[in-house]
Amino acid sequence: MSHRGSLWAIATVAAVAAGCGSSSSGGDGGGHWYTTCGAPVCRVYDGGAPDSGVTACTTAQLAGASCSTQGETCDPGQGCGVLLVCADKDPKVQTGGCPISRRAVKQDIAYLDAAGLDDLAAKLRAVRLATYRYKDNPERQRLGFVIDDGTGAMAVDERRDQIDLYAYMSWAVGALQSQMKRIDAQDREIASLKLRLAHPAARAHRRADAE
Repeated sequence: MSHRGSLWAIATVAAVAAGCGSSSSGGDGGGHWYTTCGAPVCRVYDGGAPDSGVTACTTAQLAGASCSTQGETCDPGQGCGVLLVCADKDPKVQTGGCPISRRAVKQDIAYLDAAGLDDLAAKLRAVRLATYRYKDNPERQRLGFVIDDGTGAMAVDERRDQIDLYAYMSWAVGALQSQMKRIDAQDREIASLKLRLAHPAARAHRRADAE
């Protein structure tokens, strides 16, 4: 396995242990095969995705099929870090699982009003973006924010010292919607002003024609 493939395998195993995979650590007991969350962002690799480091699934190892050893994993070949894991419950709908957007797995749903969207936009404007390099990979310059600054708290996964990309994107969408509402209101105001200004001009033009 290549060095890049080894890193991919480590990341995949870490994701499974962190809640995107089985809550069991390998004990016998049986269950069903479930897909894991996979990578939060699906990257495109030249020459194909790196080896996950996990044994390929057999024809009998399918999502929903029965399995005998909880915690066992296999690679179904879907890419994006998605694996199959043997568990007694679907890991994607448990606390700490994947950010599934179906209503069936959510509660206390409250849609943001205009004031809520404006608040998101104000908080997003306060985020301090920076360029930086990781100490263990100084060759590549990156763009983002530093969670220690506190301005991006709405999109921080404190447990893992990482950015919650799902929350970050939702936050940005909310701010964009706020801006769109403002632009729509300005467009309506401009159209109204144009109409009001056009009326006197039209009347003057008609008087000139009559004369």
